[in-house]
Amino acid sequence: MKKRLLASLCFATLALTACDKKTNEAPASSSTSSSAVSTPASTQPATVALSSNNAADIKNDLNQIETLSTSRTQEASALQNKANEAAQKGDKASLNTIVAEMKTYIGRFNQDLDALNLKSSEVDALRKKIKESNNVGVEFSEASIANTPDKKKIIELQNRVAALQKELVSETQALQNKAKTAP
Repeated sequence: MKKRLLASLCFATLALTACDKKTNEAPASSSTSSSAVSTPASTQPATVALSSNNAADIKNDLNQIETLSTSRTQEASALQNKANEAAQKGDKASLNTIVAEMKTYIGRFNQDLDALNLKSSEVDALRKKIKESNNVGVEFSEASIANTPDKKKIIELQNRVAALQKELVSETQALQNKAKTAP
């Protein structure tokens, strides 16, 4: 069960990072993932005021997140394939390596999210939720491959990942609808 759970998590994590932020497609139905990798606070200058309810800013910001996500799709897919193979083989050493690679991948992704020069407060909040989801996902994957997994903790993290995914999908759809009103 632990192997299937990890492969599922890896898929969910990578699918979220690679797919869920598309502005012209329905969000994926996979769960989210995340990274326990700490990333610096937003690199956006503190003096920049974020807009609110500005459809053009929301549209541009969602496009930035989509572009970033799309640029990482190939790497995410490769990690997913490796995770599936290792899980099918029951190769714990490979799973440990893949989780470490995923943690690094998510850490870089979170840093790149921070580097985006977003203008809307709504998409900035979405960015923060994506990073939170990434952090919970990595914590979940690490708990899943522990030598003595804590089933209670795994279930709690799994539920948190699912809840964050639902929130991200809902918020992304709402923002996409708002962005459609932009010229």
